[in-house]
This record gives sequence, C-alpha cells and structure tokens, in this order.
Amino acid sequence: METPDPETLRRELLLEQAISRQFDPLLQQVTRTTLKLEGNRDMEVNQLRNLLSVAVESRSVEVVINFIRYQIARNSRAWGIGKDDFGHQVITDLRGSVKELAEAAMTYLRATAGDTPAVHALEPQVYLRLMQLYLGYLNRTFYFARRVNSFDWLKEVHHAANAN
Repeated sequence: METPDPETLRRELLLEQAISRQFDPLLQQVTRTTLKLEGNRDMEVNQLRNLLSVAVESRSVEVVINFIRYQIARNSRAWGIGKDDFGHQVITDLRGSVKELAEAAMTYLRATAGDTPAVHALEPQVYLRLMQLYLGYLNRTFYFARRVNSFDWLKEVHHAANAN
C-alpha cells in the first residue's frame, strides 16, 4: 500500500478543516428546514433516509434534486408542493446555502493550502460532502423531533442560534 506524500496529507487535513468550519451554519440551516415539517404526519423517517442513500450512492447534487422532485410529485402531502414547503426548501438549500458553504470552505482551503490546480479539483468533492452532511443531519434532526414527538427543542436551538 502506497503512502500519500506529505503535501497530499496536508491538503486532505486542510480539506477536512475547511468542511468542519461550515458545520454550525450548516446545522442552523438544517434546523430551520426541519422545522417546516412540524405538524406534518405524512413525512416518514425512512423517506429522508432514502434521500440520504441517493446522495451517497449517486454523488450528484442534480440526481438528488431530481429524486426530491420525484418525491414531491409522488407524495405531495409529505414533501409539500408549494415553493416554501419542505421539499422545495431542501432544493433551495442545496442550490443556495449548502453551495455557499462549499464556496466558503473552498475560500478557506485556497487560503491555507494554496490556490493550486489540485485544490481547485477538490471543489466538487467539497460540495458533495456538504450536501451529504446536510442530508444526514436533516435525517437525524427529523428523527429526533419525530421520536420525542416534539419540535419544541428544535425551536429552542433555532432561537438560541439566532440570538448569537
């Protein structure tokens, strides 16, 4: 087994740091979006788990968005059909805040690892990883709220995050 060179190891470590620096705003967005499911008895935990599986297997934001649109059409009571409903909010998040967080991670990575072709090549990987993390945390957050049968704790977290 070949050992990566020190520069590759350094870049990978900086990549992980760049992504982890985005966790707080990512989780704040996850909480805001999950709150859209309050009172929704049609959304099931396994639907979000299936969405996460699609994200991990396909490694494509557009495939995931297509799957969400399919779910909206297939089960509009769970996902909602309005532009402010849960399904469309997830799409908006993936194309908006998650992409912006990927750009922020890349800015950090370029500043710390250098603005090199090797670093530029990591951009799709950063976006995909943040998409997968977003969907994973979305699944966990919804599971929690559904399991304890209350979205009140999520509201508390959301309000505390906005107060800072």
